Amino acid sequence: MTSRLNKTQNIWTLALQMLGRRAYSEYEMRQKLSNKEYAVDQIDDVISRLLSYGYINDPKLAAMLFKKHLQAGKYSLNNIICKLKQRGLPDDIIKNLANCYDYDEEVSSAVKIVRSRFKSLNSVEKEKIYRFLGTRGFGAATISKVYQQLNDNEIE
Repeated sequence: MTSRLNKTQNIWTLALQMLGRRAYSEYEMRQKLSNKEYAVDQIDDVISRLLSYGYINDPKLAAMLFKKHLQAGKYSLNNIICKLKQRGLPDDIIKNLANCYDYDEEVSSAVKIVRSRFKSLNSVEKEKIYRFLGTRGFGAATISKVYQQLNDNEIE
């Protein structure tokens, strides 16, 4: 009984130490703890305790990461969604955040990226710009709006 109590204390301490370094989604915490070879029932107990204390909060984490990536100004909506999925955040939470997304913000981010990446914009660069933004998850509609926003003097 003492060793089980000691192991439970160890898993709780480990989880708190991990959360002290950065925020984890429920999925990520489960993965990390299962990689340490703790029993599933111990992991479930710790996760439910972390959830009840609010130490793990997937909606809050998703909103924080979504806002952080938006403010960075270098990601398309598709890239942001991909990054959130990589963190193991539930699809319904991601979908709710994506529904509130302002597509004008994506266009301004894309313009900013193009201006920082391409110093001189000319007709030869149009194809490069399209590929560059396309590989970063920006859609055709956004890219065409970027072309419209860039000055006619810069792209001919």
